[in-house]
Amino acid sequence: SNMSNKYLIVILRFHGDVLLTKPMIDNIKLNDPDGEIDLLLYKGTGSILEKEKDIDEILEIDNASEDNIFSRIKKEINLWTKVRSKRYDYAFFLTTQWRVVPISWAIGKAMKAAVDDKKRRKKLWTKSFSKIFPEALENHIVQRNLLALESLGLQIFNENLALDAAHLEIEYKALSDSFPFLNQGNAYCLIHPTSRREKKLWDKEKFGELISLLSKKNLSVVITSGPDQKEISYVEEILENADIVDQKVLNLAGKTSLLGLAALIKEAKFFIGLDSVASHIAASVSKESITLFGPSNPVNWKPWSDKSQIIAKQDLKNIEVVDVMSLIEEMPIQ
Repeated sequence: SNMSNKYLIVILRFHGDVLLTKPMIDNIKLNDPDGEIDLLLYKGTGSILEKEKDIDEILEIDNASEDNIFSRIKKEINLWTKVRSKRYDYAFFLTTQWRVVPISWAIGKAMKAAVDDKKRRKKLWTKSFSKIFPEALENHIVQRNLLALESLGLQIFNENLALDAAHLEIEYKALSDSFPFLNQGNAYCLIHPTSRREKKLWDKEKFGELISLLSKKNLSVVITSGPDQKEISYVEEILENADIVDQKVLNLAGKTSLLGLAALIKEAKFFIGLDSVASHIAASVSKESITLFGPSNPVNWKPWSDKSQIIAKQDLKNIEVVDVMSLIEEMPIQ
């Protein structure tokens, strides 16, 4: 039909979770080319998707707010008013905070799907949505997200995770103007050795040794991190441990946006990282990659691409440099 609908995707988690909604956005457009799609996210977590042409608006709410209770209530009421005025036809709730229930009420008579959760099987929860779709279980998060669409009668045309390449070219151009290293025809690999979560970190000494070995193989290394000072210092400590052959490393820790990071990964020979948004970005630009997995379940969270390889050990400390090097040796890179 040429009736275009309005869609809302609600995901109150982190950058990686937001990126993994991209296949939903693509499939909504394949069902309804004129449909308008909004996202409701925690403030700042949508930066990787902010240039995607298929997203109409990104609505943001605070995570744990510093505000007093009255100002928080006022903000929440403003949000309810806003979503009511949008007149959505479909809404998908991918996370299960209680605060999404009044948001669902405010949306009104749309078709609404929410993800199942053992702790949310009371009527107050289940009656607030049209359909409850299963949590990931033995599926990947991308597949779980697409089940949300199917639960409301939309068709799934593909399961691809791909960022729009046009913006990444612009980002890369800007970065290579700022950092001549990127213009020197250096074949580089990109390493993103940081994570917000302590449990997901590997080992500074091992990263240092890995970088030394790569630079001896005549590969340049671009190393990145998030904006947090703790991550930037962590990268500096890694580089102090590395024995680097003549200027083969460009340290961009804390210096790129997520889109800039995506552009750098896209132009790299390959990517090495931890279970974090950077590894999902590598999948979204279809890059050969190695991801070191600790406590998270790779069945649900491994990077969604057949070019992604993982090394998983409950305790990351048990992954050795030689494990990573032997995967690099086997990579189909020129």
